Amino acid sequence: MFGIVAGLGPRATVEFYSAFMNNVTRKTQGGLPRTLLYSVAMNPAIENAFLQGAVDEAAEPRQQVRSLLNEAVQHFLNNRVTTVAMACNTLQDELSALCKASGLVNLNMIDATADTIRQRNARRVLILGTASTYCDDLYGQRLQKHGIECIYPDAGRQDFIETYIRFALNQDIGAAAKQQFAENVRKIADATGADSVVLACTDLTGDLEEQACGIMVFDSLQLLAQASATHVLERDELFV
Repeated sequence: MFGIVAGLGPRATVEFYSAFMNNVTRKTQGGLPRTLLYSVAMNPAIENAFLQGAVDEAAEPRQQVRSLLNEAVQHFLNNRVTTVAMACNTLQDELSALCKASGLVNLNMIDATADTIRQRNARRVLILGTASTYCDDLYGQRLQKHGIECIYPDAGRQDFIETYIRFALNQDIGAAAKQQFAENVRKIADATGADSVVLACTDLTGDLEEQACGIMVFDSLQLLAQASATHVLERDELFV
């Protein structure tokens, strides 16, 4: 069975499930894989801690997150899940560590996105996400060894990005806000010489098109959905 960790942004959960199933059914004439979705009991205090910046290993929010993710992993183990995906950049490596310790396969969103970035020969990548994603250097760890530079917004522009993410968490994004978001991304790219941008927060998915900002856009949620579909389509037992 295929497992999805949900609840780390309701909008992201809905978008990921929809994109994943659309990618699958295009190849199966409507056939659906056995899938188990587990929604963790996330709360605003934890979300705020990771939005605001570095969360130490011993900090309570990180320990709470590990406990929540471990609950999901244990639920999957009890229900014959073999592979797990989660539409969240910030906590991706936390889930990967738990899956590895438990013998589950984790389709890592950041690895899937980094692979596509390399394939498209991007060299200077603007990372848009939470402050915690920046502090943990989740993309830099993957990309710098391939000679790809990660660029992060300065403090003022990051305030705008985080405000936008908070609105997205509440599903309160209109056309005018999306246009302003695209204009700000274009300005950051022009100022930094970025040739591409990663939507490194899944609550940004679908809110930025390449024609709107003039550079390559790597949407981490959509790329994970594609990788997840490819994975399950290679396993006939999930459809029987």
